[in-house]
Amino acid sequence: MAKNEKIFQEALLYQRVGKLEAAVEVYKQFLSVVPGQPDALNNMGVCLLELDRSNEAIKILSGAVDIYSRDHELLNNLGNALQKSKRIEDAVARFHSALELEPNNITILLNLSRNLLRLGEYDEALSYLKKARDLSPENANVVMVDTLALPVIYNSAEEIVTARERLTSKLAEMENQTWKIVDPATTVGQTNFFLAYQGANDKDIQSRVAALYLKSCPDLSFVADHCRPYKRVVGRRIKLGFVSAFLGKHTIGKLFQGLINGLDRNQFEIIVFHLGPDRRLEDKYLESLSDHVDHFLCVPSQYLQARMAISEMEPDIIYYTDIGMEPVSYFLAFNRLAPVQCACWGHPVTTGIPNVDYFISWQIHEPKAASQHYSEKLILFSGFCTNYNPPSFASSIKGREVFGLNPDVNLYVCPQSLFKFHPTFDDMLFDILRQDKKAEIILLDGQQSNWGRLLKNRFSRSSVELTKRLRILPRLSGNDYFHLIKLANVILDTPVFCGGNTSFEALAAGKVVVTLPGQYMRGLFTSGIYVQLGLEDLIPNTPAGYVELAVLLATNAKERIKQEKRIKARWPLIFNNKETVFSHEEFFLEALAAAETKNK
Repeated sequence: MAKNEKIFQEALLYQRVGKLEAAVEVYKQFLSVVPGQPDALNNMGVCLLELDRSNEAIKILSGAVDIYSRDHELLNNLGNALQKSKRIEDAVARFHSALELEPNNITILLNLSRNLLRLGEYDEALSYLKKARDLSPENANVVMVDTLALPVIYNSAEEIVTARERLTSKLAEMENQTWKIVDPATTVGQTNFFLAYQGANDKDIQSRVAALYLKSCPDLSFVADHCRPYKRVVGRRIKLGFVSAFLGKHTIGKLFQGLINGLDRNQFEIIVFHLGPDRRLEDKYLESLSDHVDHFLCVPSQYLQARMAISEMEPDIIYYTDIGMEPVSYFLAFNRLAPVQCACWGHPVTTGIPNVDYFISWQIHEPKAASQHYSEKLILFSGFCTNYNPPSFASSIKGREVFGLNPDVNLYVCPQSLFKFHPTFDDMLFDILRQDKKAEIILLDGQQSNWGRLLKNRFSRSSVELTKRLRILPRLSGNDYFHLIKLANVILDTPVFCGGNTSFEALAAGKVVVTLPGQYMRGLFTSGIYVQLGLEDLIPNTPAGYVELAVLLATNAKERIKQEKRIKARWPLIFNNKETVFSHEEFFLEALAAAETKNK
């Protein structure tokens, strides 16, 4: 027995000092002798989770829960593992079970609340957050999650106003008190991602949130040694690091790989800091990217370990492609890990973070006075935004019947994420259905199936009858998605927050994307592509104009074919366009020279 205890303590020690791989192996050794021991199963599951081996963690923890169904820690950690695997509804079920056993457990209440928010169950999440705040009013992590809580799918435009007012009011309350947060990437565990979809200027809120984090967690102000003071090493290539968790087959990877691959290797030493486990064997985009860069580093998705791994490489420039899409890169950006730090349009909203020096954008995608929307110094390139490699489409297209679609309808496809469907878009969709009696509008289900249910409920409150012709298909594989795009008569873009990669893919299929310019960059991307194409006549200026153009293209085959031919003839202007590579190279040299001058 003493020997077994010694093995367990050895595993525990490895876990405490962060040697997680070693801890897992020793826990396996212990469990081979003492099978089913709950503490060992629980600890091993946590280690696997922290190693980003969430499927293994789920297997271990599920097996443990089958044996010890009333162990709230096992249930909570299984919920965390399911969350990391994006099985949010399953995670919520486990957190509910854990909470039944420990109804006043703050950790479980917070985990449940975060996952309910992700599901879009806003009111239910707020009720659990209120309980957590009542039980532990000084808990900064609970207060921050409660303050930043937002719906995913709004019931109405009025709810947007109410939710935003709630956020700003609670933010003001937090600013008047002193809080302490340790490792916010883990303890808060989310970003202010959904704020950008409200359709307002987010600069003030984003800056205030960042200031609150800096005040509550001074460690976020870390400065890497090579940045103070900075002096460029003569004769050495510029170390340029790209930081993201999404540079594989995700939208971000598709939008930025052309830039990364195209940069001059005589001037730049390219480092990709991939946040998370090595997925190159299962992701051809990641594999290809790693073959084209000088260093491809799979950085732990734990914030402090990631910070250390990046700073040890001593980058001259860090380029964050998508700050705000997940917690680790968001909180890394608070630190000074390179003399020059840039954000870009992967998540097209200001970060509010003081140590992000520049936000890179393009004149064709920005409104007048755009600098008022950014806390960073806004860099506006002329020319085009991305060196985009278009997808290839199968020569034979599946028929509509494969997707359960009526071959006789006029098919409008809106392939955007469901959280982009601002309530002001509903009337435009219904107007299309009223004007075109043969119209059927197709949407695609969200990452969480609950989002589609919530959106369909909102549509039904306006018109049950018209909603019958507004269908939400299950999520599709890449090939089936491309088949659906080719089957469409017309592609609908979402106003307020429009498409990016989806617009490129639709245009590569030769389809017209009907768009309505918004007030901010995130609503002007597709219209900017049309400006680049020289097809400004395909940019309506009003909701009525949007509906009119959509119906015309869907019902008039001659006009549709004419416009599709115009798009195809101008493909070289938007595909494999290396202009953005040269713009970036010039900017990087200027920004680094400015940083060096600043430190003299």
